[in-house]
Amino acid sequence: MTVFQCRGCHRAVTPTVSERSLPDPDVDEGWYRAEASPPDASGHSAEPIMRMPPGAFAVDPDASGPPYVLDKSSGFLVESGPSGTIVLNPGDGLGLEEHPDIAMRRGYCCGMDGEWGPNLACTCGAIIATLYSDCYQVQELRLQPDAVERCD
Repeated sequence: MTVFQCRGCHRAVTPTVSERSLPDPDVDEGWYRAEASPPDASGHSAEPIMRMPPGAFAVDPDASGPPYVLDKSSGFLVESGPSGTIVLNPGDGLGLEEHPDIAMRRGYCCGMDGEWGPNLACTCGAIIATLYSDCYQVQELRLQPDAVERCD
């Protein structure tokens, strides 16, 4: 069992969580889905798709978030942010506050989209996580690997 804490103030920012593998985005197995409610007329569901179940985390070895760079082979912009982000269920963040800069809290109709990078801070003020909580995307909380410490 693991707890993650802020590297700056050493306050726990997650409850006790268990490590598991990151769900494969190319297959449906392994993704956490709450009992889905039917979408309303605008396509919103009361139970969005979550990447991780409550109480679980995974370490993503791939780059995550901005800056975005041009992938010459595909012609698409790709994420080149830090590798090793800790992926959690959005409900597993403890005492995290919105980024003090309102521009970093950008989102659409239902929540923050995380496209500009970390948007949550510890109560000590350290910017430590990115919340992806808008309705058009898979929901997750990603802790920045250089901002937190793992306590087993």
